[in-house]
Amino acid sequence: MLFMAAAVMAAKPEVIPELKTWTDAPSAAVYTVGKGTQIAVPSGDKALLAHAGVFAQELGTSVRNGSAQPGDIVLKADANDATLGDEGYTLDVTQDGITVRANTPLGAFWGTRSLIQVFRAKNNTFPCGTAKDWPNHEIRGFMFDVGRKAFTMTTIRQIVELMSYYKMNDFQLHLSDNYIWLHNFPGVKTAQDVLKIDPTPGGFRLESKVPGLTSTDMSYTKQDYRDLVTFADARGVTIIPEIDVPGHALPLVKVRPDLMYTGSVGGKHDCERAAMLDLKNPETFPFVTSIFDEYIDDGTFSGEVVHIGTDEYYGDAESYRAFADRMLKHIHAKGKTPRLWGSLSAKRGQTPVEGKGSQVNIWSMGWQNPVEAIKLGFDIINIVDVHTYSVPSGNGSVGGYGDDINANWLYDNWTPIAFPGTKPEQIDRSKLLGGAWAIWNDNSFLTDPGLCGRDLLPRIQKNCAVIAQKTWNESRMSTRDYQGFLKLIQEVGTPVDVTIPTWEKTWTVTCNPLDGTRVLAEGDETTVYAVSPVNGKVGFRREASQYTFDYTLPAGKTVNLTIKASERKVELFADGQPVGGVPTRQFWPDSCKFFTLPKPE
Repeated sequence: MLFMAAAVMAAKPEVIPELKTWTDAPSAAVYTVGKGTQIAVPSGDKALLAHAGVFAQELGTSVRNGSAQPGDIVLKADANDATLGDEGYTLDVTQDGITVRANTPLGAFWGTRSLIQVFRAKNNTFPCGTAKDWPNHEIRGFMFDVGRKAFTMTTIRQIVELMSYYKMNDFQLHLSDNYIWLHNFPGVKTAQDVLKIDPTPGGFRLESKVPGLTSTDMSYTKQDYRDLVTFADARGVTIIPEIDVPGHALPLVKVRPDLMYTGSVGGKHDCERAAMLDLKNPETFPFVTSIFDEYIDDGTFSGEVVHIGTDEYYGDAESYRAFADRMLKHIHAKGKTPRLWGSLSAKRGQTPVEGKGSQVNIWSMGWQNPVEAIKLGFDIINIVDVHTYSVPSGNGSVGGYGDDINANWLYDNWTPIAFPGTKPEQIDRSKLLGGAWAIWNDNSFLTDPGLCGRDLLPRIQKNCAVIAQKTWNESRMSTRDYQGFLKLIQEVGTPVDVTIPTWEKTWTVTCNPLDGTRVLAEGDETTVYAVSPVNGKVGFRREASQYTFDYTLPAGKTVNLTIKASERKVELFADGQPVGGVPTRQFWPDSCKFFTLPKPE
């Protein structure tokens, strides 16, 4: 009997996150993807067809909208099984075909994530047997700060694909923010000085009707955002938009300086006022809500949840509490579920705040105690900073707001119900939605080390896999330690290339003295210039920043111009000879240390 039990466990397909249950077929047979394999959707359900299209593309096959044929992989959303919930699924694998059955199209799609991982690890085969799998938590998330540091839609879509691969479903985009250490800018002593910094050390990344609000270095049109939502929906990922107010609000203050906070910031530097709105000014609330309303009313924010920010505001507690309560009620009145950063434990007062029907990120035990948030009616999400925050710097530090989170510790110890200083029995599990991790780009603007999206993808892959395991199952894998888990990440493959790009390309160029800006190659992540718009030298744009080499093409002469990109190094050659030295960034050049350059395509 012991031998038979071991044999059953050995045959269990290993996926991320781990399957809840698995039963072997009587024989050791396997299903193999064949040339005629298609993804069948007998019901013709529109959402299920969209999910099937993603899966079919991954397998290099097509979708059959109708009855299945022998050898097909069939997706069904008719399980009527309460134990599966909205996201669980079953797999029935035989030599003749596979059936994925769930209560919802989303649940069926999550079943395909297990299939594709095993197909990639096992040469398009899957052991025959049955599985039943479901998540422990509703929210399995990642928060990405694109407000301080701009990232391309290419990077954001790649993150969606990585999250989806591990059944993560909640992607919070932090769309607006500003540099933290504003007082470090030369000549800046007061909040008014901050407003004179050019270019502004703040970002608002979404197209807006408000003149001057949208970032000019890089932003997303409303159509970009809508397309992203559609892309993510087909992959089971919900985009959560966040506009941070009333603190971290320099982009808003920049266009409405009359609404800058005028009170005390306690022990903070006076510069902080430049990033804070005056909540006692009667024009502040209508201005803020008009920005949210623009995106809600025109359908840009089409999802259920809208994040209103509300972290680290240093003004008085009563004004803050009144503002937070009004914002929650306003978003509810718009038919949306509001989410906010918890700050009410630090902002105690008499003004009531109604949390029922709203979500709160528990990000700091000092700013927001989870038990207190639940008493106010909030549903809570564990994203406690000391464990789940990463602030990329490239220095290799781990944990405690380091360059990366301590994924090893999280894998072995963390669960969404783990709140420092709080016993699990104190948390009402019915109010715990799940957990998430975050990348904050505090190192931006004046201290941006030059890390780009391609530099961050490897850690995003690793960390999403760990958080997925611990939010879907609330335990580490039963058969692998952390090093074994890292090996499994490699075994099950990836939907996107997470390696640092290495490439070389040569252009034959002849420049006319009257030429203006001249583009050699252009892509979402990179543009290469023979004549840069910055200073006429050879250069490139990477994400939102412009770089130039110390080399100008000779007028009227034909030159074979070569760019060679290797790991964190970019070199320029003219007729085979190295020229130009290390590229220099246009703004705040001294802080840039990393030159990973995606190929312009």
